[in-house]
Amino acid sequence: MKTSVVIASFNESDKLKDCLSSLKDFASEIIIFNMSRLDKNLNGVAKKFGARVIDIKPSPYVELIRNQMVDVATGEWIMMLDPDERLSTKLKEELLKISRNTRYAAVNIPRKNIIFGKWISHTNWWPDKQIRFFQKGKVSWTKDIHLYPKVKGEICEVFTKEKLAIIHFPYDTVSEFQERQNRYSNYEAQNHVDNKKKPSIINLIWWPSRIFLAKYIKHKGFLDGWRGFILTYLLMVYKISVWVKIWEKTNK
Repeated sequence: MKTSVVIASFNESDKLKDCLSSLKDFASEIIIFNMSRLDKNLNGVAKKFGARVIDIKPSPYVELIRNQMVDVATGEWIMMLDPDERLSTKLKEELLKISRNTRYAAVNIPRKNIIFGKWISHTNWWPDKQIRFFQKGKVSWTKDIHLYPKVKGEICEVFTKEKLAIIHFPYDTVSEFQERQNRYSNYEAQNHVDNKKKPSIINLIWWPSRIFLAKYIKHKGFLDGWRGFILTYLLMVYKISVWVKIWEKTNK
């Protein structure tokens, strides 16, 4: 059974080293989609791990190119990763075992998020299930940001265990978080405008409040200490930014 791993990278060759290292004894083919001409170290890192590099145009967010990445892969099963993600040994063993059962079209995998230097095990960041391993031709993405893909067939649910999770290092600092969320809020706002959504005071108040109630109260964000509080606050600011930007775009 041939397994392809596809990764989109934008100036992330340093993070790629650990990502590629974690693919030992798992990947038959590794393809890195390079969205930056400025990353001078990428080809050297890729060569060290036997990965192929394909240069593509930069994309505002990765969902826009996921279908393209799948089309290029030649494996019967495809693993889609980001440069800041890693596979544990136990997870690789579990996925290879699942891939031998053609009953499943895709696998829903828990993701362990290490944010500001610590595993965020509450605040609705765990188990953070992701469709990332699937049979070719059975999964496709829309152009909307941060939405689950469409799956044709049955989904296998991996047990919610730390040792069976994708290990994810999305944000090391608050500044990094704010920079990325500012970018994402631009695209989310534009998607809403394209879908004819209009700004409203109710949404401006409701969505940040909902985030606080869901993440900090329902999902016990306070158990993640100051990180849980800061993450909840920053995501509330994110939602406010989305609705303010919708207002800006519709009232130019």
